[in-house]
Amino acid sequence: MKYSSRAIALSCIKYGENSIIAKIFTEEKGLQSFIVKRVRAKKAKKKLGFFQSLQLLTINATHLPKNNLQYISEIALEHTQITNGIDMKKNFLCIFVAEVISKVLLETEKDKELFKFIWELKIDLNNLEKINPNFALIFLIRLSECLGFLPSKEEINGVYFNMKLGQFTNNEQQLNYNVEKDNSIYLRELLENKDVNIPYQNRNQILLHLIQYYKLQHHELKNITSHLIIESLRA
Repeated sequence: MKYSSRAIALSCIKYGENSIIAKIFTEEKGLQSFIVKRVRAKKAKKKLGFFQSLQLLTINATHLPKNNLQYISEIALEHTQITNGIDMKKNFLCIFVAEVISKVLLETEKDKELFKFIWELKIDLNNLEKINPNFALIFLIRLSECLGFLPSKEEINGVYFNMKLGQFTNNEQQLNYNVEKDNSIYLRELLENKDVNIPYQNRNQILLHLIQYYKLQHHELKNITSHLIIESLRA
């Protein structure tokens, strides 16, 4: 079955001498793995840069339900890609976002709302002149809403955020799951969409807490390059 779709590149690995296997989130068919032949050859018509993390694309492809690897016949970039002086920070964030999405999506899972969220997130990131140091934290919070486990705001004035319960609490009996008081305050302010200045060390801790929160909500984020994000946004 042939189809056309907007698509978001997530990652790629080498395959053979000149080919790659690319993991791509498509609007029409969900997460798909494509074999792209001869893309690493000198005279390749398809450019390897198309498959970098979070590139926005349009593709024409063939979908074969029984095949693990699909095929792309045509591919093109959508929108202006990163061009200004903070490329490195943006690229690290693109890697981070792409890796997280790769972890939370199931193969062939179709989710147009999530696709729209990531597509618009990348456009917004492209247009930023200055990156919010809390970008990665805000992304994980917004993504948790898309996935159905946004931290509850019902008891938002509680002293601790409990990662297992997904809500704020004054109960100290589950300290293993409670975020520290100061970091709970910062997390509360992020949930309330406040512009908050979080020290580097606390930002690092909150990022690790959010990764743990995802795990407790059955979305384990193994082997992501969070250290790159932390270092790239260190301030």
